Amino acid sequence: MSSSKEIKGGAVQLGKTEPLKLADFPVLPGILAMMGPGIVWASMAQGSGELIWWPYMAAKYGEAFVWWLWPACLLQYWVNLELIRYTTLTGEGTFGGFVRFNKVYAFLMWIMLFITFMWFGGYAAGAGTALAPLTNFPPGWTVKDQSLFWAYLTVLIFLLGLTLFPIIYKGIEKFMTVITIICVVGLIAAVTHALVVPYWPKFLAAAFKVQGFPAKWDPADASTFLTCISFAGMGGFFNVMYSYWTRDKHVGMAAHIGRVTSPITGKPETIPATGVAPRDTPENQQRYKQWLKFLYVDNSIAVFVNMLTVTFTMFLGFSILNPRGLVPSGWKLVAVQGEWFGALWGYWGYALMWIVAAAFIGDTWLGACDSIARMHADYLFSNFKRLRVKSFRWWYYLWVIILTLITGTTMLLVQPGELLLAGGVLNFLAMTFYCPVLIYLNYYKIPKTIAKWTRPHMAWLVVGIIVTIVYAALSVWYLGVIFKLIK
Repeated sequence: MSSSKEIKGGAVQLGKTEPLKLADFPVLPGILAMMGPGIVWASMAQGSGELIWWPYMAAKYGEAFVWWLWPACLLQYWVNLELIRYTTLTGEGTFGGFVRFNKVYAFLMWIMLFITFMWFGGYAAGAGTALAPLTNFPPGWTVKDQSLFWAYLTVLIFLLGLTLFPIIYKGIEKFMTVITIICVVGLIAAVTHALVVPYWPKFLAAAFKVQGFPAKWDPADASTFLTCISFAGMGGFFNVMYSYWTRDKHVGMAAHIGRVTSPITGKPETIPATGVAPRDTPENQQRYKQWLKFLYVDNSIAVFVNMLTVTFTMFLGFSILNPRGLVPSGWKLVAVQGEWFGALWGYWGYALMWIVAAAFIGDTWLGACDSIARMHADYLFSNFKRLRVKSFRWWYYLWVIILTLITGTTMLLVQPGELLLAGGVLNFLAMTFYCPVLIYLNYYKIPKTIAKWTRPHMAWLVVGIIVTIVYAALSVWYLGVIFKLIK
């Protein structure tokens, strides 16, 4: 007997908004054929946390925080899985799920999204701090002004990409794959160099040695620490981006939803305000199991590649920056990381590292601008019928323009490190708020409404509760530290 509450017209009511249409799961084309969203996630994750803040902690505090690294990375596996599980089952982005959970909650999360990414221009500025020492251009300008010049040029180039890629996601996927390969190969070459290999035993020992905060701990680094935990991968609303990449990759029921295309080189595709749920049939149940295997593999690749790169960058901070007393900061936030390769290969090493660093952080602006625009468009499009006189693509590009203007303004006001820390803290707090909602939707509401076989295994629920408690506890700790500092 069907467990779905089908209503007239072949639809199912999920939440107090418009019903989901019913259709069949598409056949999985093959795991290799669908690979991509996890690589984009890994490439995006190679941004501030991996390149800046984990190496910062190692450079400043030595081995003290090494043991936090791998658990922090693994926490995000569950978060990712539940985000893409919802999209696979409904074809909707995460903000569509927030609206179905509660419209007031969705509004508050949308406001938090807007505030959080007032500061994402720090990724473009961070790329600029790498390109400035590489080129020393424009000549005669200060380091700050050179960094800003390259930051604005980076934004312009990526803005062209978001305008000209025929299918926006496909263009981003190809670009991010190349960046990921370049970064991983470069880091492997660095961490296996004879000058740093002797540091590996001590570093790996520290990874399994639980330690308290060091005696020289500076409470002012509480934001940095929280950003590290948040960005041991993507973090907060950045994790939510995974949902939108799986949607445009046509994973599961998202195959029934159109994609964002270029207004110049692409053909319009229909993106409805609501998603599509699977019919409660044995055939769909079997097909869902196949899609789940893909989700596990894609998510595992995302988390493993991220763990690998952040381990390498923290190790380079530990083995090269810490012995020299060098700590990334200010308008030389990324320039200091040139020592990673420069200490090993001289001038060309510096140049190569700055190029890798610019790619590391710059592509994060590209992926962030694309995904943040999708989230804003999704919230407005799914929640307000009167706004649908304009297409989803129209709203997407409106937000691309708005976010670009915000980027250009905030980069002038604050140093990139401060921008990235502000975003990191807010993203961490966001995870505390949306993890319980993911549990409610995926473990209760969808199985009750659509089909019992969509309910995840109880073991995943236990993991999810633990992850949620960890994030909540760290949020409370952080707010307590900040209160003491203010007091």
